[in-house]
Amino acid sequence: MKRNDFLKRLSLLGSGTFLIPAGLLSSCTYTAKIRAGLTTKDIPLLDAIGETIIPSTGGTPGAKATNIGAYMVLMVTDCFKPEDQQIFVDGLNDLDQHCATKYNHSFLDMKATQKLELLEQVQLEANVFGKEQEGNEKSIPHYFNLFKSLTISGYFTSEIGATQARNYLPVPGKFEACIPYQEGDRPWAT
Repeated sequence: MKRNDFLKRLSLLGSGTFLIPAGLLSSCTYTAKIRAGLTTKDIPLLDAIGETIIPSTGGTPGAKATNIGAYMVLMVTDCFKPEDQQIFVDGLNDLDQHCATKYNHSFLDMKATQKLELLEQVQLEANVFGKEQEGNEKSIPHYFNLFKSLTISGYFTSEIGATQARNYLPVPGKFEACIPYQEGDRPWAT
């Protein structure tokens, strides 16, 4: 091998060692996704948010088992006013931005403890936001309150929520004003 060829190859190899780690490091950073609207591609993210709000416990499945993400997409696109739809989408973008800045991961890739910690932080923001909205004639809902209310309504109106998370009696019997309730009993669905 000639000296010139050796030096050329060495310089190419040397420059490659600087470029490869830079490329690897840049691929490890998560950038938040900016959504213009809600689509079916957001269903896995909404499933994960719902599962964090109502997780599976013991023998009762969580919100993800009820396809809560698809329910949320349907309700937001078909039933929400355009301004509430925008609040919901902006909320997903804000949550994604929190994930990128604090954890450098998408919500789907975070650990369960990190998801819970993040949603607790957002719940505190929603509480402060709600107190600031008191007294306004037209109060604006916080996006997390929309996430939470859709998760709860979707879960408890589903078959799993009505029959497994609550006591369910498909044909009610006679009217009883006072029914004995033991601690640990599930609430009635009907």
